[in-house]
Parts: sequence; structure tokens; C-alpha cells
Amino acid sequence: MSKYSRTEVIVPDIAQPFSGYSTKSTKASNIAMVQAIQKNYGASIKRWAQVFEIPEGIIVGFIATESGGRQNIVNRAFPNIKGLMQVSDTTIYDVVVKWKVEVDSDRPAEMDASLKAKIPELLTRKTYDKMTAAIGTKIVALAGADADFNIMMGTAILRWLLERFSTTLGGGQLNKAMVAYNAGPYNKAISSGTKAITTPMDSTTLANNPRVPAESRGYLYKMLGTDGFLDLIYKQKALG
Repeated sequence: MSKYSRTEVIVPDIAQPFSGYSTKSTKASNIAMVQAIQKNYGASIKRWAQVFEIPEGIIVGFIATESGGRQNIVNRAFPNIKGLMQVSDTTIYDVVVKWKVEVDSDRPAEMDASLKAKIPELLTRKTYDKMTAAIGTKIVALAGADADFNIMMGTAILRWLLERFSTTLGGGQLNKAMVAYNAGPYNKAISSGTKAITTPMDSTTLANNPRVPAESRGYLYKMLGTDGFLDLIYKQKALG
């Protein structure tokens, strides 16, 4: 039996492409990208997809959008954001220590086993504890050097966000989770103060909401638009 809210993929969910994504050359490049991500990181993606009950194609799509499949990508504007899923020390810390704030279950045993092996001091932190500089430095180093850790934490963040925006009928809102992943969980388009807005919003409306930052609106088009990554993966069968 599932521990989490169900995750549904509707593609394309926005009847327009991100600028240039429907050109023949860009489509071919994006298909090659998602295939390379699956080839290079498929084992980790499959493992954490099963643990957090998120379809593998969604994780591939997030990696493609965030980093283009480059673990060593450098974010010059935000040097504490690292790796395939562009995770930050502050978000990782919050998701680990505040897991039950949004998720109605304990952290998965597989996640805790990985954390115990790689950064055990993180497991001793309480909900009200602030992140120390030493822990933040270690998280950033791990996220930049360890692809499996990066995928685990990126997928954990996504599950945490899906539960945050889960409806009363038990469905996680993927479009809001995408905005929150990119713009933060308390963006005014999807949250009222610290409280999540769980009333469903269609992706086109969300992508045209001026309260959503331009980068996050582009994120929705890249993932959910015509010829976006999830369209390529699920409708056009880029991964076979």
C-alpha cells in the first residue's frame, strides 16, 4: 500500500512549447539528453523513484531541466546549489529535519541508512535546530561530489513538496511542486504565508501567474509544455 499521495503525469499539460523546444534540432538534443541521463544514472533514479514513489520519468525530467545531466555543473549565482538536481544545503537540511511537518510518515529507512553512512550528524538534528556551518559545508560537498546522494535528496525534496501541496483527495500537485522546487515552497502563487494553497490550479493558469517568477514559469513550460521533457518521455516515448 502506498505511503504517499499519488503522483499523476498529464502531458502535455500546457498546450504551448517552451521557446525553441519544438524545433527539430532542439527536440533531438533533448531526447538525446534524457536518454543519456537514464543511461548514466538509471540505477540511482530507479532506486529512489521506488523509495519515494515518484515515476522515474519525472526524476529524469527534473535532472534534464535543472542541470542537463551534468553533475559537475557550477551555479555561479548560488554556489551552495549543486549537482544533477541542483539541490541546496538549506533545502536538504529542512527536508531532513522537518520531514514530518509535511509528510504523514517517517523518513524512509533507505534514506536514513544513506544519511547515516554519509552525514550521520544530520540525523541527530531536531525540528527547531538551526543548521550549523559545518553541516552546511558537508551537505554542499556531498551534493556536488556524490550523484547518488544528489538524486536521493532531490527526489526527497520533490516528495516533500508533493505532500505539502497534496489535495484532500490525496493527489500531489506536480505543477505546484515544480514551482516550489524552483522558486521555494512559500512562493505567493502557491502558498499563503507558510500555509500551502491546496486548491488545484491548472498548469496553464499557474504558468501565466505573475506571482510565479519568470524562471519558474519557464520551468513549467520546459517540463509540462508541448515537446517538454515529460511530453518527450511519456507521450513521445523518448526512453522507450
